[in-house]
Amino acid sequence: MKVLGIDPGLSKCGWAIIEKDLNKEYKLLEFGEITTKKNAKDRTILLTERLEVIFSELKKILKKYKPNIVCIESQFYSKISKNMICTYFATGIVYLLCGLFKIKIEDFSAKTVKLAVSGYGSASKFQLKKIIKLLLKNEKEIHSEHINDAIAVALCYLNTQNKELYV
Repeated sequence: MKVLGIDPGLSKCGWAIIEKDLNKEYKLLEFGEITTKKNAKDRTILLTERLEVIFSELKKILKKYKPNIVCIESQFYSKISKNMICTYFATGIVYLLCGLFKIKIEDFSAKTVKLAVSGYGSASKFQLKKIIKLLLKNEKEIHSEHINDAIAVALCYLNTQNKELYV
């Protein structure tokens, strides 16, 4: 089973492909971060152009890795809607691509992700980073919090096949 975990964001969109083999071992196949910037060489980049970059890059990832499922962290509602609206746009791009590619999409709350990966629903980002390193048997630590979040949401799906335990 190949799972694409995505941490959607307009400035930085983390992604990771994790495979669970027949021995129930996790393998991190690839990961990365799609970055868009407000300004490029003193030219303001339009929101539509930034979303097109995310769309194009995620489309390449879906074509190349052909995941069985895509997983994202549920977006919470915030009083600071201006900060969240761009994340909602990026999330919409993920849903659109899953519809176009006919790939099932799952979303999980942050608490569910933390519980499923670390066993503690209030784990810190630092704790999650350490447990991810252990679960994937990585020699190197991944420093991007967006990539770590994408890995965590993919691991959450793989660890919650018995969903009744995590609802």
